[in-house]
Amino acid sequence: MNRKEEEIKKKLLELETTVLKESPGQLAAEHKGTTLKTGSSETPSTTVKSDLCYFGGLGLIGVGLLMFFQHVSVGSGGLFAMLGLGGGGFGLLLIPLMVGIGWMFYDSKSRAGWMITAGSCALIFFAVLSSLRMTFANMSLLSTIIMLLPFAIGGALLLKGMGGPKGVEEALKGEIKQIKKEKES
Repeated sequence: MNRKEEEIKKKLLELETTVLKESPGQLAAEHKGTTLKTGSSETPSTTVKSDLCYFGGLGLIGVGLLMFFQHVSVGSGGLFAMLGLGGGGFGLLLIPLMVGIGWMFYDSKSRAGWMITAGSCALIFFAVLSSLRMTFANMSLLSTIIMLLPFAIGGALLLKGMGGPKGVEEALKGEIKQIKKEKES
C-alpha cells in the first residue's frame, strides 16, 4: 500500500507542476494589456470582447450597405440590348447550353455534359451581369460621408467585439490549428 501511495503522490506532484507551468503563460496571454497613465494613477486596460460590440458592428455595416445600395442605380444597356440588337446580345451562349443539357439527358453520368452545362450557365450569368450598367447618384460630400460613416463605426465595433487586433489574431491562429488538425486526421 505504501508504494501505491508514493506513486499517486508522485503523479499528483507531476500534474501540479505541469498545470503551474501552463497557467502563468495562459493567464499572461489572456490579461495582456497596456497601462494608461492619468495623472498619478495607472489603470490596466485589457482587451474587450463583447457580443454587443460584435453584433452592433455587424448591424452598422448592414445599415451602411443598405444606404449605399439605395444610392446605386442599375439599368440595362437600353431598348436595343433588350431586343438582342447591339453589343449586349449573348444568344450564342445558348447553343453550348442546349448541347450540354442534351448530353446530360443522354448520359447523366458524363462529366463532359455536366461541365459544358455548368460552364454555359456561368457564362450566361456573367454575360447578364456585364450587360448591366450601374451608376452612383450625385450627392453632396456631407451626404456621402454620412452614408459611409456606418461602415467605419461598424468595422471598428466589429473589431472591438472580436477582441481587437490581438483577438482577431488569436481567432485566426485557432482556425489555422483546427484546419491543420483536420488535415492530419
